[in-house]
Amino acid sequence: MTAREFLGVVYEVARKDVLLESRTKSTINSSVVFASLIVVVFSFAFVRRFENLGGVGRGALWIAFVFSGTVGMTRSASVEESDSAIEGLMLVPVDRSAIYVGKVLSTSLFVTVVGSLSLVLVTIFLDYPIGIAESPLVIGVVVVASLGFSSVGVLMSILSSKSNLSETVLPILLIPLMIPVLLSGIELTRVVTEGGSYAGWLRTLLVYDGIVFLAGLMTFGYVLEE
Repeated sequence: MTAREFLGVVYEVARKDVLLESRTKSTINSSVVFASLIVVVFSFAFVRRFENLGGVGRGALWIAFVFSGTVGMTRSASVEESDSAIEGLMLVPVDRSAIYVGKVLSTSLFVTVVGSLSLVLVTIFLDYPIGIAESPLVIGVVVVASLGFSSVGVLMSILSSKSNLSETVLPILLIPLMIPVLLSGIELTRVVTEGGSYAGWLRTLLVYDGIVFLAGLMTFGYVLEE
């Protein structure tokens, strides 16, 4: 397979996922509703108890990111399992790693949208102190975190779809692996809004993204055929 054919498969897989989601909106809707519930619970539980809402806002943003993303991955895996979409992709004579990259890109787009909407919700409900100039930097952190989240999430969703307890197993497998993303996201958001050195946490997040992406690239074909 040439590089052009590889990129063509990546584009078609990502395009298929985006078109399917644009028609049903099932994954985005369930994730946004769950993120909204998390932010609202934080606003009722902590706003009147803390004077500095920066820490509360950062925690709510990244907890909403991880948990609503997990809900979205669970919903997506359920849809693909019911439609036998994975079995259909296995019948196509293409490099399995191209399918993986395409699904990581489409999932990253969905997770980035949910993370950005979570930032808006946190700003409104928790009065999170973030300026217009700082918002693109926080969204940039969300984009980098989305790549790591999706690299692990796509692999875990395929694993869970092959079990009889897919909707239960996926959060158990996925959330512990998201701890580096959660910690890096919280600290990088703090640095963006309050200042300080970002090199260490950004390096941690990028290294994590690289490791999980390469691991997924090498193992996706084996997981798909098991």
